Parts: sequence; C-alpha cells; structure tokens
Amino acid sequence: MGIEAIIKNKGFDMNKKRISKGFWVWGQLDGQSEAKVEAAKEKTNSILNGPRFEPHITLSGPLLEANKNTSEALYQISNDSLKFTIYSEGLDYKDRFFQALFIKIKEETELLTLKRQIDTSLKLKSVEYFPHISLFYGDATSEAKDKIIKKLNSPEELTLDSISLVDVNEGISSWKVVERFPLK
Repeated sequence: MGIEAIIKNKGFDMNKKRISKGFWVWGQLDGQSEAKVEAAKEKTNSILNGPRFEPHITLSGPLLEANKNTSEALYQISNDSLKFTIYSEGLDYKDRFFQALFIKIKEETELLTLKRQIDTSLKLKSVEYFPHISLFYGDATSEAKDKIIKKLNSPEELTLDSISLVDVNEGISSWKVVERFPLK
C-alpha cells in the first residue's frame, strides 16, 4: 500500500486537502465573547439552517492522533500564555463549506505567536493561516450571505481565554472538545 492510500485511509484525501477525522487545536472565547458570537450564529442559522458547533477560532491541526504528550504540550503553552483580545475585521464569506460565513480576525502578534508555539510544540508544518470565527457552515448563495451580513453586527473585539484539543469527525455534530486549557 502506497503512502497516498495509507493517508487516505486515515481520512486525508490528497486531492481535497481535508482531514475528515483527526484532532485540531481551537482557541476558545470567554463567556461574554462567546455570547456575542453565539447571538450572531443564531441569527444566521435562523435563516440559513446550518449545523450547530461551538464558537472557536482554529489555531492548528490536524493531528492524526493525540496522546499524553499532546496534552502536556498544550498545558505548558496555556500555562505560559495570557488571555488576550482578538479584533474583528468585519464579516465576510467564501464559497467554501467550512468558511461559508465568518468573522474575519485581524492577524495580530499575540494570535500568530500562539499559533506558532502550538505548531512548533506539536511538530506541525505551519501552513497559510486564515484566522476567522465561523458563524455558518454550509452551502448558500452569495445573495443570501450578503443579506445576512447586512442584518448582523460584527463584534469588534473578543477575548481568547483558552485553547482546546478537539476531536473532529466528518459529522460536525460529532465534534468534541477533549480537553480545554485555560490561558492565564
């Protein structure tokens, strides 16, 4: 069996560049920030009917497996990191299922440093990073997305207060936060 077949059997399709099963590291928000994002998601999904998922900003991944060393590395990073504010650059969308409608997040030093620490510690190859917080996953027309954006207010600032190790399956409803590591 060639490497392509081995990788595909683990959930990685080399043509799609998408992991259907693996572990990702998310940044998660404090209660007040999460409530702002949840309100925008609810308004969006009342019209577009997307799947339910926890508000988050993906920081790193995928990992095909996670173990005690993964947890220890994330614990150490969280223990050495302070909570910080992330800033919105407004609402936007793409013609991609997992970036269908989102809050675009400004690429600030603290966010990029945290991502780099995670990538380095978990020995993940750093790839082009597009920081955003999804409000909707799915397929919708540009017209529908434009209409919703006009009805929403993007929160200007949000507080990132933890990092999480997340078990991500193909089915969004099966995604599970395995461990959450609070930032100082």
